[in-house]
Amino acid sequence: MKPVWKILFLTFISAIVISCVTKKDVESGYFVYITDTQKFYLLDPSDFEEEMNRFQSITGRFQDRVHNFGAFIRSDESQVSISFFNQIGGNVGELEYTGKTLVANSKFFPASTKFEYMMADFELCYCKIDSLRMALADCGLKFECISDENREVRRILDGDALIIEIEKESGKTRLRNL
Repeated sequence: MKPVWKILFLTFISAIVISCVTKKDVESGYFVYITDTQKFYLLDPSDFEEEMNRFQSITGRFQDRVHNFGAFIRSDESQVSISFFNQIGGNVGELEYTGKTLVANSKFFPASTKFEYMMADFELCYCKIDSLRMALADCGLKFECISDENREVRRILDGDALIIEIEKESGKTRLRNL
């Protein structure tokens, strides 16, 4: 009778351990490093300030190169979809994020591109302030937002050091990694 109880006990403990590990994997989701050590977990599409259905012109600088492309963004409570276009309107990639899955296809971006970083940039610009504040606090960063009727400035700080600044004014959004 004792071996049966040992087996039942071990089975019960194993089930608890496996369920905890599985739960942790599901909750981990997609993340980016905002600093060398601090992980920012992507937020759910329902955390965006508003549903979007609009075109944006994007200029990005990376490793002394300037990239110009367009993006058509569609978002609702359940997903964010971004179609990327070159300067003459040709489709160069797609990105879709549901909170549980992130799928990207591109002819333009290198295979090594971490599309999580693109989604994180959009989230930092367009997600709800309270959602961002909580998510950034969870990874040890401070979030400030200063706004008036014409302008909003979002700042992300590591201690006292400003590391990201986002300015939204007159229909334009500018994100700078400092």
